[in-house]
Amino acid sequence: MLEYPYGDVTDVSDVIRALYDEDAAVVGEALEELFCQVLGRRLLYPVSVAAVPYLAHAIVHATHWRDEMLRFLASTADRAEEGAVRVGAELPGLLHLLRDEEPEVRHRAVEVARWASGDALPLALEVLTECHQDDPSARVRAAALTALSLLDADPVGRLRAALDDPEPAVRATAALGLLAKAELPYPERLVHVLATAGADPAFACGSGSGSGSGSGSGSGRVWDVLGRDAGATRAVAAAWTAARDRDGHGSWLAERLAHTWRDREAEAVALLVAALPHQREPHGRSYVLEALARWVADCPDPAPVGTAVLPFVADPEPQVSRAAQLVLGRAGDRRLLAAVPTPHPGALDALAARTADLDLRRRALTPRRCTGGCGEVHIEAARVLDALTPQDAAPLLPELLALLRARPDEKLARMLGGTGLEDPELLGVLGELAAGEDRGLAPVAAVAAARLGADPGPTLRLLADRLAGDGWCLEDAALLGPLGLPLVPLVEGRLADAYEWHRAHAAEALWRITGDTGRTVPVLAELLVPLPVGAFAVAMLRRIGEPLTPGAREVVAQWAVSERRVLRDESDGRLREDARLLLDRWAGNGDGPPHPWGRCGGPSVHYVTGGQPRLL
Repeated sequence: MLEYPYGDVTDVSDVIRALYDEDAAVVGEALEELFCQVLGRRLLYPVSVAAVPYLAHAIVHATHWRDEMLRFLASTADRAEEGAVRVGAELPGLLHLLRDEEPEVRHRAVEVARWASGDALPLALEVLTECHQDDPSARVRAAALTALSLLDADPVGRLRAALDDPEPAVRATAALGLLAKAELPYPERLVHVLATAGADPAFACGSGSGSGSGSGSGSGRVWDVLGRDAGATRAVAAAWTAARDRDGHGSWLAERLAHTWRDREAEAVALLVAALPHQREPHGRSYVLEALARWVADCPDPAPVGTAVLPFVADPEPQVSRAAQLVLGRAGDRRLLAAVPTPHPGALDALAARTADLDLRRRALTPRRCTGGCGEVHIEAARVLDALTPQDAAPLLPELLALLRARPDEKLARMLGGTGLEDPELLGVLGELAAGEDRGLAPVAAVAAARLGADPGPTLRLLADRLAGDGWCLEDAALLGPLGLPLVPLVEGRLADAYEWHRAHAAEALWRITGDTGRTVPVLAELLVPLPVGAFAVAMLRRIGEPLTPGAREVVAQWAVSERRVLRDESDGRLREDARLLLDRWAGNGDGPPHPWGRCGGPSVHYVTGGQPRLL
């Protein structure tokens, strides 16, 4: 019996039987069930492999949606070797579909034929060659060329010959196949062919980065190839965007350009702005606008971007108008205030984070429920908190207090603890939260109160109790500085914790409490991995200022000069800056090591929304 991989243990046989139904709607519902519940998103379950022979039989005998059944087989084969072997075993009974009357069935059959092996391989190569040469569909011919290039021992000759094919989709597929085998930098001619011919509707370029083994006309392979070369990515994105950004392929590449490489934000934003007029559907417009909102803050001159999105701020589709207004907010463009009578709150909050407008900041800090009803400060208000200096916080104390009372939040309490505002009401609220039942918030509030002058005794007792059980309050223990001296034995015990963030925060706490570098620097050096915890380690090593070992220095140097992002979000910029400053310090371009002790330990490195490092 075939059973679902999770949820209710239910026989899948009824769903398989529904594939033979004469009603296309019934078959469609069964396929949706199979794709969602049996195949899943990226995992390959045993039931997915076990379902292959049943799907293969249904493809031959069913009436409706045979192309989607073939897609199920191709997806199963593409996810794991076990799936590929099972699909390959059924292939001899499916190769006749390469001559089917329906072009989409032939196209999907090509994707399945890519997995031919053993005795089925010679026949598959023969039929695929016929498809490539004679099929009336350019899309099928292009897909067959890709499959042949993956099955042939030496496909270069066939691919080079296809560069002169009359069909653009075939030429683009040939260029993509040759680029996949080329060394960097890519040959300009091949990039040009892919850029110009790849805009053809018959070139199924796809927009997801896959394993590179899919056999569609570049489906899952375009990014595997272009993702190695920023210049090629930009050239292809520009050409595809200029060709009306068919199916959003050009704008998708433009966003990937900024997401993958450093110092390409301005180029990506320019391409996204150029793609905006070509978007005919709300989904396409919102996608481009959301991408612009992600990168506009890194653009040297965001004013033209604001001008380009102004026509969309009052779009009747809410997802479009919200995204357009968010672009203006994150660009710091005050035209938002006059563009619509009531701007979206998130856009106003983003504008408040980018400007020093006190009224906007007050509005952003007004308590309200965040999306989904979570217990944290809503995301754009969190950006305002990131932008506030202690001097900025003083006139906003009533709003910050109101927000702390209405929406108690660790980020907010930690930020208030670093303002130096010895306000009795603030200390009272923090004391109440420290005595509360929220296990995460209580130690944060207690440390914040101690930093602002409250008796540290209760805080030390609370943290000692927590540290005896786990390491979740280590980052706040670090903020106590020398006041945390009684906690040192517990902190030292966490230097070898199994969780990397606990080790990182234990090292920070030990240094800030005692000034010990002998034990902290080796721990941080071992955490130099291309993850947020590695960026935290670099920031701390910069603060500590001790010389690096050759191995650690090599890693930091690579991160400082890498053309590709080490982290795939806005925190990568701070990682690069910290890496450069750390290297400069020991190249004679910086000050000597700082002393860790300021009032209650001085500033501390912490990660905030989006994994962004911040000195508090």
